[in-house]
Amino acid sequence: MPQSSGIDYRNGSSTSKGPFSSQSVKFLTFNTWGLKWVSKHRKQRLRAIADELSGRASTISLPGSEILTTGNRARADQYDVVALQEIWCQEDWEYIVMRCSEIYPYHRIFYSGIITGPGLAILSKIPIESTFLYRFPINGRPSAVHRGDWYVGKSIAITLLESPDRNTYPLAIMNSHMHAPYALDGDAAYACHRACQAWDFAKLANLYKKAGYSVVIVGDLNSRPGSLPHRFLTEETGLVDSWEQLNGVQDLQAIAKLRPMEQLQYGCTTCDSTLNTWRSHKKPNEACRLDYALIDPERLETTAAGVRFTELIPGVGSFSDHFAYTCTLKLLPRLPTDLPPNSANQSREFLLHRYANYQEMLQCIATYMGTSRKQSVFRGIHFLLSVVLLISSLVLSVLTVWPGIFWVLFVAVVCVTGTLDGLIAFLFGAKEIRALLEVEQEVAGAQHHLQRFLDFKNKS
Repeated sequence: MPQSSGIDYRNGSSTSKGPFSSQSVKFLTFNTWGLKWVSKHRKQRLRAIADELSGRASTISLPGSEILTTGNRARADQYDVVALQEIWCQEDWEYIVMRCSEIYPYHRIFYSGIITGPGLAILSKIPIESTFLYRFPINGRPSAVHRGDWYVGKSIAITLLESPDRNTYPLAIMNSHMHAPYALDGDAAYACHRACQAWDFAKLANLYKKAGYSVVIVGDLNSRPGSLPHRFLTEETGLVDSWEQLNGVQDLQAIAKLRPMEQLQYGCTTCDSTLNTWRSHKKPNEACRLDYALIDPERLETTAAGVRFTELIPGVGSFSDHFAYTCTLKLLPRLPTDLPPNSANQSREFLLHRYANYQEMLQCIATYMGTSRKQSVFRGIHFLLSVVLLISSLVLSVLTVWPGIFWVLFVAVVCVTGTLDGLIAFLFGAKEIRALLEVEQEVAGAQHHLQRFLDFKNKS
């Protein structure tokens, strides 16, 4: 792979970049909004992102945005690892690689789904040891064509990096873009889908932790701080929110009342900020934080964090409908005895909190299970009725004097809609229900196991 040439393209001068620091790693996670035909000015924006990462971009800073950075404006060589989401067009990825390969010689895009793929990619200065893609088994519905989550195959892109130092833990980067919420509540919120995805995510994170990796979960998790998915990803894994590790757990209602620039500074509101030109129609109190880096506090320590890519592209607007999130993580030395977390060592209050999470999850699954079964039954009934209508229409076409074109169109509609609903009911519907049952059994088993520790603590 090509190596960095050591050229700073912003000012044309030659600089000695040298290797990344073995004491810390700087991450950037960015949802690039790269939907073909849907995202506005996609090609110009994605190219500007690539140019910015490579040090070639010419952008306009937001008034007052100097409070978001310390020192000089971010340079192209500031990030060691860049995790990207919504890279859904091959030409965009090829341009990013072409522009950034000198600075980030190690890169990978991941493939899955029926259309375009999960949109996950990584750029790294640190050599990549291996990669793996985990596809979420519960991820939307094929009938929601206009939403597309099911078709792109939402996943977790796992990248294992070479250890920069024998005295520190190797890094496991778990990049994801979880199922989107299309409403704050109700069926369109897809709360059960994200909770199931977070449950699987936590299981994988624990496996890599036990294998001796410093786990970093990055990406657009489409879950607000304190939500059930967020709690699963932190409380079940022992990971902490890097922003909260540096700034403490925040009062989201207080953040919502701040001015937009203060929301970026103090609340890291990467999504729905009115300062983003693609979200300027939103209300100020709708700004929220959906982009994260969740880290293992026993092996990593956050030393800096903040919002990035807030600048404007001349004649276009913001880089994306999200702002990016960056954090600098100090690599902590290996411990002589590195034992995995044990429920027996956790406080009774924390165990009760986890137990409540399990109960909420089981209720969430039960609620959505009813919806899933109803949809499967209704689609199955539609398929059977379509068969009856098809036979009836063939008989009536012979017995009536109606024009033949009417029957042709009628039969075509019946066949197409009936076949599609039949396939969804008998193939997808049963698959989703079994996947939900599997997660339900896993959560119930974990809850039962946790009950043993609670009983022991109640007796002691």
